[in-house]
Amino acid sequence: MTRPETHLKVEGIYKTFRQAGHSEKVLSDVSFDVTKGSIVGIIGKSGAGKSTLLRCLNGLEKPDDGQIYFEGKDITSLKANELRILRQNIGVIFQSFNLLSARTVFQNVALPLELLEVSSSTQKDKIEKILKLVGLFHKRDAYPSQLSGGQRQRVAIARALVVDATLLLCDEFTSALDPHTTVEILELLQELNKTLGITIVFVTHDINVVKEIAEKVCVLDHGKIVEKGPVEKIFINPTHKITKELLSELLKDNLPEFIQHKLHQTGQENDDLVLKLVFNNQTSTRPIIAELIQFWKVPINIMSGNLDHIGKETFGHLVISLKHNLASSDKIIAFLKENHVEVHQLGYIKWQ
Repeated sequence: MTRPETHLKVEGIYKTFRQAGHSEKVLSDVSFDVTKGSIVGIIGKSGAGKSTLLRCLNGLEKPDDGQIYFEGKDITSLKANELRILRQNIGVIFQSFNLLSARTVFQNVALPLELLEVSSSTQKDKIEKILKLVGLFHKRDAYPSQLSGGQRQRVAIARALVVDATLLLCDEFTSALDPHTTVEILELLQELNKTLGITIVFVTHDINVVKEIAEKVCVLDHGKIVEKGPVEKIFINPTHKITKELLSELLKDNLPEFIQHKLHQTGQENDDLVLKLVFNNQTSTRPIIAELIQFWKVPINIMSGNLDHIGKETFGHLVISLKHNLASSDKIIAFLKENHVEVHQLGYIKWQ
């Protein structure tokens, strides 16, 4: 089996911004690999350093330390003219589209080819081909003001790829789009990834975007990568607090505030024990709760739950409560764990 080719390799990146005697460390020892033709998501909350990292990847920012290898060349050591040539293989799209209002769709897409002094006939062929791929050939003579937000983003994608880029960098590219249009753009990027074989690296704060298209994910927090790996592995078994917080937004596994206020950590007589059960692909379709009720003869109160999937992997959670009894509770928890259900004890609650 042929080992996947590394397209982008980031090794020990550090970046600090200094201004008026003040310094702020934005990136610290960031390292990850991107294989050719893959889709990698970098996720983090606002201020995590995502956009700075992306700017380092295409040479717009130079890191203080570390190396970034793109197609085998260290872009951190290249001279300005060498970097300009290398950037021809890197396309970038932003949330604000950055289209020129006085130019038509065709003319906006032509801009990078004009800067490279590509002949008019070659320009025409390339532009028409990419506009067909992004579904905008019929809008070639329209102006940005005549387009929807999704169509403008398609123009930006076409402009980024018209120079035959092999790597596409996307910076919060769905932030200005509504949910329906976001799905359409994600589907387009997946199709372009398959059709053109382009490598895609994107940064986002939206866990749903990572879930829908990424194969691997890097979780960034205060300039450091705190978790990285295949999306299925990270989503089903997150280890870092930030990852769990981001996943809570996807799974909606936070209990309503009025119930959280009722929770306490010491069990009393007539209390219910509240458990959060996390299911993976192995357990998500098995009737564990039914087995629990049947075997242990205990009433189960289902408080909340959600089931989702990533590719072929299914995962989800269920929050339940059952009468607090130290002897049976320990055995029930042991039974769940033996059956590959992850169990988190949230506390105790008195319903009446």
